[in-house]
Amino acid sequence: MAKRLGTRLDRGFSLSSPTKITSRADGIYPRKGSGLGVYGGVAFPTVLEAYDHDSDFKRWKLGQDYFFGTGRSWGDLQVHSIARFNPGAVSGESKDIVTFFPSKSSPEKAWFTGMRTRGSIIFPAALNSAHITLLTSDPDPANHRLVYDVSSILTSTQVAIFSVFVGDQFEDTASGPIYPDDLITKPAGSVALTLVDANIGSMTLTFDLSRPQGRVEKNGHIYWKKLPYDSTSPTIWNTSSGRYLCSAFKMFCCCPDHLGGSMANMEAVSGSWGMDEFPLPNANRSVISPWESQGVGYYRQWRTLPVRRDERRECKHIHALRWQCGIPWYEPDDYPISSNRMSLFMGSVSEQGFTGEDFMEYFRRRRVSYDRYLLSLADVVGINIFPGGDPRDAVRSDPGPILWNDGTEPLATWCRQNDWWLKRGSQEVRIFNSSTGVFESTVAVSGVDYPMIEVVDAEAVGAPVIVP
Repeated sequence: MAKRLGTRLDRGFSLSSPTKITSRADGIYPRKGSGLGVYGGVAFPTVLEAYDHDSDFKRWKLGQDYFFGTGRSWGDLQVHSIARFNPGAVSGESKDIVTFFPSKSSPEKAWFTGMRTRGSIIFPAALNSAHITLLTSDPDPANHRLVYDVSSILTSTQVAIFSVFVGDQFEDTASGPIYPDDLITKPAGSVALTLVDANIGSMTLTFDLSRPQGRVEKNGHIYWKKLPYDSTSPTIWNTSSGRYLCSAFKMFCCCPDHLGGSMANMEAVSGSWGMDEFPLPNANRSVISPWESQGVGYYRQWRTLPVRRDERRECKHIHALRWQCGIPWYEPDDYPISSNRMSLFMGSVSEQGFTGEDFMEYFRRRRVSYDRYLLSLADVVGINIFPGGDPRDAVRSDPGPILWNDGTEPLATWCRQNDWWLKRGSQEVRIFNSSTGVFESTVAVSGVDYPMIEVVDAEAVGAPVIVP
């Protein structure tokens, strides 16, 4: 049975510096004279080690411990904010919350987990079966689709904006168009489908019919679950009870486990250069776009993030927030294979605690710059953080807005409406206005200028609200 290797495999099974491994399991590892300590060295785990590393149960259990306070880490602070766009898909506002999870391994001493609250996008009219078409003739169920005709409730401009939300889940859990008053509490039996296309020509939104998810009730508690699919009787939204379609909870974390990458340490430089001070591409992954190659030294990726939310691996921080949102996954059954069975249930308790010095360092650094904070916020809002092509040559493979992280303001010829620009290593963030050709800090709504990102009190009118 495979032995545990510690934390050197936590970031994509790569080794960035010479390390003595006293307990070695079966597998192919760099050693003296064959890659140990050499840039580009790669460790290849065994099948059992890879299974342990990818186990969702460990992440789920740690997230549960974080939420119920039985572990040594915690969610310290939640920043409520409203991100604004012009134009918007419906209201032009995104109701978001970013949670700070203290961590010794982060340069800011915290990982930031973003959440777009349920109902940030609510359709202006109730679901109507007459506007829904099911396409189930393809022999491959993965290609089965639900086509929603929105020509009577949305404009062509609004449908175009929905291309930003491709990959997001939408569910039938609102009783009206008002946020958050019309969001149904604990809506057991709800159905969420993933948006895969927004077509201006036909004024339709297309959803993947074959992979429904939703809320189920077990032992008096609500859980999030993958729902069965039957092509002869597909599971779709409730169209007979005056339900409104709305966006589901959307989460993203900048920790390496979820991000599949790392960013440069913008806070301090240590005496030795490590992966966080000057991150370079991994040897076992090709740089996939000019955009990524231009980010060398600022960030690196070892795993490409899927566009679809239901295909992304969730970290322990996201699992913790799922408990807060009332949609935890039911206990996963992919239990890790470990020589110490108690480690399955003692993971959070055995994590290293924080010293007094650690606490001071955390509070000193947690909001020095916005690099990781804004990364998490931008992704859940709908800003593309890793675009393909080369935006600096006006090659944009994705129609949506992107997050620029240049040290100087990008040229107007490179940018599109609603692009974000975060000046690297600062708290200076702006949004691009194509009519003026510059990045601005405000968004005009009905002739009134509002902050593009407004941090609000949790109890304020219009603030983001978590409705379980």
